Amino acid sequence: MSRIVIDGSIGEGGGQILRTALFMSALLTIPVEIKNIRIKRKPKGLKKQHLGVIKALKYITNAKVEGDYEGSTSLVFEPKTLKSGAYRINLETAGSISLFFQTVLPLSFFVPKRFLIAVKGGTDVENAPTVDWVQNVFLPILEPLANRVSFRVIRRGFYPEGGGFVSLQVESKLQYPLYGLDEIRTFARSHLKIEKNSQGRIEKIRGISVAHKHLQERKVAERQRLGAIEFIKEKLGRKASISNFYVDADCLGTSVTLWIKDDKGNILGSDSKGKKGKLAEIVGKEAAEKLIEDWESGATVDRHLADHLIPILAIVGGTIKVPKFTSHLLTNIEVVKHFVGDIFEIDQSEGLVSAKV
Repeated sequence: MSRIVIDGSIGEGGGQILRTALFMSALLTIPVEIKNIRIKRKPKGLKKQHLGVIKALKYITNAKVEGDYEGSTSLVFEPKTLKSGAYRINLETAGSISLFFQTVLPLSFFVPKRFLIAVKGGTDVENAPTVDWVQNVFLPILEPLANRVSFRVIRRGFYPEGGGFVSLQVESKLQYPLYGLDEIRTFARSHLKIEKNSQGRIEKIRGISVAHKHLQERKVAERQRLGAIEFIKEKLGRKASISNFYVDADCLGTSVTLWIKDDKGNILGSDSKGKKGKLAEIVGKEAAEKLIEDWESGATVDRHLADHLIPILAIVGGTIKVPKFTSHLLTNIEVVKHFVGDIFEIDQSEGLVSAKV
């Protein structure tokens, strides 16, 4: 099969281009070459956390890979069939486990029978969703593809030390390898439907407030929780149910993750991370502000989930309503089109993204 070539400098030119291209390549068994990877960033090229994704997919697909080293601005990835197995990946320091799972989590549902992976890195770091968001917002969308899923946050990892540990085990409903887009679509569409055209009524607002155990004396987790609860009550008139707990980790850190679920099954999430000099109450309020901003836009997915679902839409079809059309989102659509053609319809006035398959 001929190789697809993608310019990694298009749009926002970040690591998401790589993650999306690798997902589509591995799933469809289509060779891909990505040039100008993170060419606009400093430092440019592949970082350790990107190499973790490449390494995992190399194992899972028995791929031939060229250019998989730190600082590389070009990568060739030639995958074979997805295979079941058990894998362990170290992203080193605080590389985002959540961004790793942007690629690996959806792919795991298309691995026949059983798939197990354990990942070491950052669980709650800037410029990425938290692992709590992955578990409570992204994962539920994909769960209908599996007989059983286990997602365990074994240890937290904050910036800059990382050291977090998360395991994922998936028993897919798929019992044998699939070949080609048509077979993949038939399997996926028989279990998964994404028709998120409009919001329903709020059923519940939940959340998790996490802080390092050395911050317990200052009641940081409780104060983050209160900051979120009070802002949600003020703006939505609703009581949020937010748990708080303290964890051991290699360095200090905190986070708040929130999510709304409505009676149409839509889930929108948000998060905020703490840092030195930032009041705990503000951390909670920031997470609540983001959640309410996305909800009040009329969206059926949050700003992160919009990006994550574009490759899934390309497989199963359907519609999502996004909070706004970001450069990230539009770039993701362009990358996916390289693999499946121009199947997307965009209505910017209504915030709708549809895939016709």
